Amino acid sequence: MKPIAAAISAACLLLSACGGPSAETARPAPAVEPAAATPPVPEAVKGWREYPLRDGVVSIQPARWRTDVIDIPVPAGKGLEYKLTMKKGQGVVYNVSYGTLEHPGLMEVEFHGHTEKVDGVGDLMFYSKTGGSPESGVFTAPWDGIHGWWLNNLSANDVTVRLELAGFYELEAPKP
Repeated sequence: MKPIAAAISAACLLLSACGGPSAETARPAPAVEPAAATPPVPEAVKGWREYPLRDGVVSIQPARWRTDVIDIPVPAGKGLEYKLTMKKGQGVVYNVSYGTLEHPGLMEVEFHGHTEKVDGVGDLMFYSKTGGSPESGVFTAPWDGIHGWWLNNLSANDVTVRLELAGFYELEAPKP
């Protein structure tokens, strides 16, 4: 047997012994969608390449932005939800800190949002989950609805969570 034929025979034998695909069970690879065309780079005019505005870059709002600093007492061993109402495209810059929390792992925190339920079904998305480590960010609402933080104090001491907010939103009352 020639060396190439021997190598092919050995590979076939190895595949069948290891449970590799046989001719009867082999399936073609799924079709791959062509990649979206990359927009062309504009030609420079007077030293500048001007790009068209993309969706989501600017969100002009009908009202003035607001700021709030909210101290939320979370009793030891208890949890509560602090919520904002936002419209799709509205944004908020936020900072969350945990005052006297002894160890970050003692606070379960989920930043999430959801729509109202229609016929018993709504949409839910988790934006971040932390164990009580301070977090700062910029958030843009993906839909009209409630967006906020579930704060579950797993420690033996009361903790005051501080939310510093700036942007476009309405405050909701905390709910246990």
